[in-house]
Amino acid sequence: MEYNIFLHLNKKIDLHLMTKQITVTIILLWISISCLIAQNNIIILGKVLDSETNKNIENVHIKVNKRNIVVKTDAKGNYELILEKKKRITLVFTHVAYDTNYEPIVSMQDTIVLNIQLKKKVEELPEYDFSDDGKPKIVFKSAKISIADYEFYEDKYLFLVYGKRLNKDSQIYLVDEKENIISKHFVPGEPVELFTDYLGNINLICKRAIYRIGVQNEKFSIYELPLDDFNQLIKPIVDTLENSIIFSDFLRQFPRFKYYAFNPEDTSISIIKEVVHKDMDWKYNFEYEFLTNSEKQFAKRMAKKLKGYDRYDIAASMTGFANGFLYETVYAPLFVINDTINIFDHSESKIWKFVEDTVEAGKVDFVYHKPKKKSSWKRRLIMDEANGKIYAVFLKNGFYYLKEIDSSSGKIVAEKKLTHQYVSKLKMKDGHIFYTYKPRQTLQKKFLYKERF
Repeated sequence: MEYNIFLHLNKKIDLHLMTKQITVTIILLWISISCLIAQNNIIILGKVLDSETNKNIENVHIKVNKRNIVVKTDAKGNYELILEKKKRITLVFTHVAYDTNYEPIVSMQDTIVLNIQLKKKVEELPEYDFSDDGKPKIVFKSAKISIADYEFYEDKYLFLVYGKRLNKDSQIYLVDEKENIISKHFVPGEPVELFTDYLGNINLICKRAIYRIGVQNEKFSIYELPLDDFNQLIKPIVDTLENSIIFSDFLRQFPRFKYYAFNPEDTSISIIKEVVHKDMDWKYNFEYEFLTNSEKQFAKRMAKKLKGYDRYDIAASMTGFANGFLYETVYAPLFVINDTINIFDHSESKIWKFVEDTVEAGKVDFVYHKPKKKSSWKRRLIMDEANGKIYAVFLKNGFYYLKEIDSSSGKIVAEKKLTHQYVSKLKMKDGHIFYTYKPRQTLQKKFLYKERF
């Protein structure tokens, strides 16, 4: 009997040990990196000017594309960034009064001077990329291929597309804003989705392998990543700040997990916050009481053998608690907004705020996740990285509703109902909602659309 139950627990044990190894592996990895950090930095500095008047522009946000490393220009329009050297770095220059500018840098020099001119936004009567009849704008359409997934790549798009079947004839496309296909590449495996990691790299997740997608001179390069390294070193990492890496030990079968901050300079690890689904947690622990006396004794013996487990963990695994239809996972996504860590804890109905990684800076109550029709809340938040705004996702009668959440008050400040029913792959960029959609009972392929929020 003990042998059979031990086999039943084996999968959970492996996952648990994996999370324990994440910390050690990251430390070892970053020890080697930190030894080289002084030699592998690049300094990027310059001035941002108005393209018409040639005057300095203050408070321009300069951000490394898809990373939370941000600086602002001073009163003279000057800025300076110190980054780790990479073959390609894309800087994003944003200002409320000017058009967003993407500047790719391909250089291994130690210091780069990059002066930028920004064009003022043209204020017109708001068409907002909509036609006169109010329909959303089609970003990309084709009579031959459907879009299975997509990611934003600078001012372009990277698509996972297929003709008839995703697992048979899929490809990767690089497409510009005018729907021109710049480059193509075959998919070497059976694709599942695209995934942008904490470094801003786009990865192709396949059923049996993971591939890193590189773009150089508008041509693709795809190479396979070690599967274990990706799952242990990349996926658990949630985000980065200037001096730390943020990761979690989340596993769906546990009703609690922790966020950590890892400092690569001194290899220290600090706990930011432990998140607990209290309702699930007491039920999880109460599973022990449902065991027979002999099973309780077995749970105690197993807990002594398995480091890091107690009798309640063993009992919940024996009963298959996390596989029950009433089980609800912890949902507490973390977002970095203006160098402040925001943890949206939907079990406690609070936004926990932290500065300097682990210093609690307050909390904000919210109730947006408790609508009259409970099932309409889809337990999903989306962040628009261009402006730092957070949106909650709801579904009613097949229509998605996005509601903007003010992170300083926890309140809903705006709401948008999407035009089409049963859309998929919702994402936000620059105040627009992107999604894929194929009308029912038509021969149309799945297109990419966008609507202004």
